[in-house]
Amino acid sequence: MRLTFLVVLLALAGACARGQAADAPSFEVASVKPAVPITGPLTAGMRLGCGGGPGTSDPGIWKCSFVNLADLIFRAYGLERYQFAPADWMVTARFDINAKVPAGTTKEQFQRMQQNLLVERFKLTLHHEQKEMATYELTVGKGGPKLKESAPDAALQMDEPGAVPRLHMGKDGYPAFAAGRGGMIGLNGHFRWTESNVTMADLVKTLSGQLGRPVVDATGLKGKYDIDMYWMVESMGMRGGAMGASQDSGTPMAEVDSGPTMIRAVQDQLGLRLDSRKGSADIVIIDHAEKVPIEN
Repeated sequence: MRLTFLVVLLALAGACARGQAADAPSFEVASVKPAVPITGPLTAGMRLGCGGGPGTSDPGIWKCSFVNLADLIFRAYGLERYQFAPADWMVTARFDINAKVPAGTTKEQFQRMQQNLLVERFKLTLHHEQKEMATYELTVGKGGPKLKESAPDAALQMDEPGAVPRLHMGKDGYPAFAAGRGGMIGLNGHFRWTESNVTMADLVKTLSGQLGRPVVDATGLKGKYDIDMYWMVESMGMRGGAMGASQDSGTPMAEVDSGPTMIRAVQDQLGLRLDSRKGSADIVIIDHAEKVPIEN
């Protein structure tokens, strides 16, 4: 009797495990292949990185072109630059992905689908740890904020991630967007961020990604603001993955003398201040990932 009962319990456990796997959000169809190397120059309209899915103009298809595994992990798990230090091959190896998204998929389900795709195709396993590290505290500068509150109907058209935007060089020598458009772009170490309706939560998230450290908001500012700031970095990190063409393209690795650093830009252009602090942050450790994914 006890043996029969144990067998029934094991059978039920196995059925539950299979049911959980079957119920996990997944793409209807997904193709993952090594990308063909790009030999020519980037041109306006060329799409690199990932686009499509819920909340975009093409919600039923998710496509990634010439993207690395590190960027896919950042995207799927919503990580910041400081949370994950990828192995070299995760940055250099490039892939193309074409996936069909089920109708009615939410953004949360879509993110889970990306995670499951990495587990299935790259056999990805990871875990989280707490780590002591340098952080920044964002406060209002002595002269007060220089931020302009966005108009109630303010809305800039943002270029979809991965698209090479049409730009011109501004009088300040930094890339600039056409009227009515915005985003973040880096060209030869010259960066610009143009956006409306930016909250302090949005600002610290962007600063964290660019500076490679956690940023804590201590400004007390509650509004939504227009941002048009520019800065210079010596070299770009790998998050953009498309030679500075992505909206989240790069992380400053060192300060330079030929233009304002991001810290100086925050102070002079936004009237805010970044002060170094010590704190604890959640980081991700990759336990395993296959270099050659299961394609189909």
